[in-house]
Amino acid sequence: MTSLVSISPKPRSLLVFFLLAFGISWLAWIPAALASHGLLSFRLNPTLSSLLGAFGPFFAALVTTGIYDGKTGFRTLLRRLLTWRVGLPWYLCVLFWPALLSLAKTALAVLLGGSVPDFSQPPFVHLYPLPPELLNATPFMVFLPFVFLQQTLIGSSMGEEIGWRGYALPRLQAKQSALVASLALGVIWGVWHLPLWLTKGHPMQGTFFGWALLGMVAETIVFTWVYNNTQGSLLLALLLHTSFAITDLFLSSAEPPAPIGLALDWGVAALIVVVFGPKYLSRKGHDV
Repeated sequence: MTSLVSISPKPRSLLVFFLLAFGISWLAWIPAALASHGLLSFRLNPTLSSLLGAFGPFFAALVTTGIYDGKTGFRTLLRRLLTWRVGLPWYLCVLFWPALLSLAKTALAVLLGGSVPDFSQPPFVHLYPLPPELLNATPFMVFLPFVFLQQTLIGSSMGEEIGWRGYALPRLQAKQSALVASLALGVIWGVWHLPLWLTKGHPMQGTFFGWALLGMVAETIVFTWVYNNTQGSLLLALLLHTSFAITDLFLSSAEPPAPIGLALDWGVAALIVVVFGPKYLSRKGHDV
């Protein structure tokens, strides 16, 4: 049976993909970062530049697939995007795990003396570009299904996952273990975000890049675990990415000190490695 977890890469195809992903995204993000510091007079709308950059991996995957794999490669991508028969527990995992993790971190922060967050005023209320009159007149949870769909189809979930999990991960896993592939992809994924940390006023700028990078590497292990246990389902990867984004918008949180939050992230990642093994991060093995 043909494996959907790994795909043998053509020579230099991964290098071309990563160069394109960085090039397309940074072409949108670096001018925005420079403009935010007054070093560039022309500036795109921040929301537009952020969205354009988020689709760098998406376009890189399409271009590289067209060059190296042709119609067969596109059919494989589409098949994995439509892989949905993976069992209810995996849907529950990808939809609710980010919220459970956020609540666990909030609980740790409160136990360490932090204030209980106001769950009636999540970041969505302050950050989402909707008229204040509409937000004040409508319970914010009413917007959740619409934002979830928007984030999945035309947000960073689609922009990133077609590239990271759709193109890069299966080819990285053809050359090394699932754990090593995850560590490599996690570092690349984190560094890809670097211009956003350098953009004045961007939410990411308020965090130390090193902590965020380590968190993304741990998160990548979770993504690989889901991917390898769901027949290489890109749909589940999309839903997991969206769940993380929606949790950040709709669930107020209190952050514990960064090392403690990272300890929780890496504790989960380590548990996955111990239980499922570093080679495949899956009990099903290589071919699924």
